[in-house]
Amino acid sequence: MAMCFAIVSKAQDDALCTWTTVAFDKSFGKWSVGLMSEYRHKIHEGISKTDQYFARPRVAYKALPWLTVRYQMDFASTSSGFNLRFMPEVTASHKIGDFSFALRQRVMTTWKVEHGTNSTVLRTRAKVDYAIPQTPLSVHFAVEPYWCDFSNDSFAWFQKARWYAGFNIRLLDNLTLVPEYVCQAYHNHQGIYARRTYDDHVIYMTFIVKL
Repeated sequence: MAMCFAIVSKAQDDALCTWTTVAFDKSFGKWSVGLMSEYRHKIHEGISKTDQYFARPRVAYKALPWLTVRYQMDFASTSSGFNLRFMPEVTASHKIGDFSFALRQRVMTTWKVEHGTNSTVLRTRAKVDYAIPQTPLSVHFAVEPYWCDFSNDSFAWFQKARWYAGFNIRLLDNLTLVPEYVCQAYHNHQGIYARRTYDDHVIYMTFIVKL
């Protein structure tokens, strides 16, 4: 279900990844509930090793025509152990003709259960969509910096940024396929903040089912 694409850098040992997601959502007026399941794999680590797998139940409320509030929680199995992630977020959106604009603010707190440590990150994503007229396709671009990342033993104002480019392909009235290319660029703050300096290059495949 997933393919891998990479932009190879001579100066860095970049990682080639696949992320595959299946999401189910059901609306009840202004409320909606859903479940998302995602599998992540780094090609260089071999077929038998999973980088990360998580299940994400979620609930959302459309407070205003342009404002949605959502709460999500991840139950994640990672290469470093079991994690719980708590993610409240708010999204403001606006549509002009065939263009849609959205700004999302997410607070993500990760609790590493086996280590007893936690970290919190502020994530701000700006996204633009263009619905191609008279087709079931739309194209989108987004950028998502991870701001103000702090944990038990470290702090940084800026950890990494994700850059997205992809399509929404409406296969059926209730089924959408979303292939994306994602570049996840890390920053190490000159050794003050111990993060790796290579980047992830990912083909991200999402299947969305509306119930």
